[in-house]
Amino acid sequence: MRDSFIPAAGQPPSWRDRLLVALRRKGGRGFIRLYTWLKPITGRRQLRTVTRYGSQFFLTPWDSVDHHVIQEGFYESEVLEAIRPALSQPGAVLWVVGANFGLHAVTAKFLHPAATVVAFEPSPAMGARLIEHCELNNVTVELHAYALSASIGALPFFANASGNPGMSTLHPVDDSSYNHKFVVATLSASDVIARKLAPAPTVLLVDAEGAETDVLRGFGTHLAATTLKTVVFEADNNFLQTGQPADLHALVTGAGLSLRQLVRNEDTAHTLSNFVGSRG
Repeated sequence: MRDSFIPAAGQPPSWRDRLLVALRRKGGRGFIRLYTWLKPITGRRQLRTVTRYGSQFFLTPWDSVDHHVIQEGFYESEVLEAIRPALSQPGAVLWVVGANFGLHAVTAKFLHPAATVVAFEPSPAMGARLIEHCELNNVTVELHAYALSASIGALPFFANASGNPGMSTLHPVDDSSYNHKFVVATLSASDVIARKLAPAPTVLLVDAEGAETDVLRGFGTHLAATTLKTVVFEADNNFLQTGQPADLHALVTGAGLSLRQLVRNEDTAHTLSNFVGSRG
């Protein structure tokens, strides 16, 4: 039975959600008070938001990524724009590693329905949101509820329930705090491909919060495959100038990928940037 909280695909957001999103995007005063007063009939507090690409998501105004999508229409749209040309090719297969609530994975499938989209997200909370967003947008994304790493195993996963759930990681930052710690299964990309759990990617997006090197190392020879046309990953802002971390730089350049730094489209600048490696 359909959850009564999930509107039918294609149905517009409620007047409440449209009003609050518009007020937030215009920087209008009184948003918090109005958000508190306008209690939805369903009891659901999240705002159903339409992105600039037409995809829809249930978002919490106080969470970091959600906030940017509500206020600016998307988050790191430069990443989506970098992978879209490759998604238009016949037989395109996109892997999104660290898919979070599905912003890029669901929107990519929404815009390129012929492409196969595979999402890797070990957080049960984020995986549940991703599934809900697939239904909301009437798209199918293959969800793999484990982490990609350099090898098969099990590792502790550090997660945030709110604030910035996108910072959840296998590699906790010393000066950061996390709400939850639980153990997740890990597989390498080469093992996923060998077991035929998912087709090999032609496009790869990695947002693994410090685990990028392990994820890419787990591809083995697949990282240099001529069929893998585009790889996007996150690294220090000065990655191209310093070549650090050296093992990450060696992996992507050794695979024959030409690198460039992506310029942020939204007001999301911090110590890390997204980089795209292209082939052919």
